Amino acid sequence: MKTPELPSLAKIEDESKVITLLCYLLEYLGGLTESQLLEILTTGGLVEPFKLNDALAIIETRELATLKGDSYSINEAGRTWLRGYENSLAITLRRMVLQNGKDVVRLSELRKSVKWRVAEVMSKSGVSGGWVFHACFLNEKDGSPIMEIKLYDKTREGAQNAQEKFLKNPAKALTDSMGNLI
Repeated sequence: MKTPELPSLAKIEDESKVITLLCYLLEYLGGLTESQLLEILTTGGLVEPFKLNDALAIIETRELATLKGDSYSINEAGRTWLRGYENSLAITLRRMVLQNGKDVVRLSELRKSVKWRVAEVMSKSGVSGGWVFHACFLNEKDGSPIMEIKLYDKTREGAQNAQEKFLKNPAKALTDSMGNLI
């Protein structure tokens, strides 16, 4: 599943606003990796990747945030920055970016315990037999498969629909699928 698209927003060019968004995300979502921040803030072209990388270097240099392992955490100086500049960002922008961040974090966690894909099903004669959404639940200790589900559909769109429903709420998707069998 790709990251949810943000509604079209003006591109953020101002360096201080990018820094403020970084501090905002780190304050309200906790530690985030560089790839998560990149996914959250470059979705829909909100922030250019080069601008984001420059802002990450600045928050480290100014000690607004600390990189521990592969995760950034906000420092007290970052909280002070945020208090001073948070209102320079529109409330709708903050809410949308925060929701997008929550979605990215949720998907990151899901990826640790579930692998999924949509694939075409081919017959032995090489003719398409439809499409399948395949999800494999993994043992978090050793990565071995615990359970697999395969949902078939005649069309790619149908299989992708099943994937989207699953990724939005895996427990509900499984319950609904099992309910259809009974």
